Amino acid sequence: MLTLTRINKIRLLVAGKHPWIDRMLDHRESLIKKYMTLLDLKIRGVEDCPPSYTKVEDFCSELMDYLSSGHFDIYPRIVTVMENATGRRLAIAQRIIPRIRHNTDQILDFDDKYGEELNEAKMKDLREDLNRLGPILDNRFTLEDRLMAILQCIDDLIKDSARQTVSRPKDLGGRPLGKDDQSKDEPAGKAG
Repeated sequence: MLTLTRINKIRLLVAGKHPWIDRMLDHRESLIKKYMTLLDLKIRGVEDCPPSYTKVEDFCSELMDYLSSGHFDIYPRIVTVMENATGRRLAIAQRIIPRIRHNTDQILDFDDKYGEELNEAKMKDLREDLNRLGPILDNRFTLEDRLMAILQCIDDLIKDSARQTVSRPKDLGGRPLGKDDQSKDEPAGKAG
């Protein structure tokens, strides 16, 4: 079920770490609100007063913008970060991206029908089609959230690795060396 709760949870995980992820989540929130507005108008039982053509077209436009930014901006960035961090593509990303592409095809079917040239006949099917679209969007957001969780894990691993690399040198007993400590490996100067 589409809710804004999931967005808040994923924001807590990735907030502020990648501005492009923050923008995607903002875009997703706007899309969900528009979806709920369209669905709510029909749920209230106002069968004689469907949403305006403009609201439906605006939703479709937002939907296409969201899909485009994912495919042409966000997903390539996530995969690039993964590849740079690990030196290879992660198997999970290789499984998720094709599922997102399949999901995109399903969403495009909705846009093909409602994105332009609306008429009363199409609008009669809107509620049913919105109800079918909801789980498709929910599935997409779940897949995207998995990519973001992987990205967060990689970020955490990189930070942990950097902390270990930057940590102070230690003696053979594992104790940090102080400023005045000399290396225990070097013998003291010999008088000759």
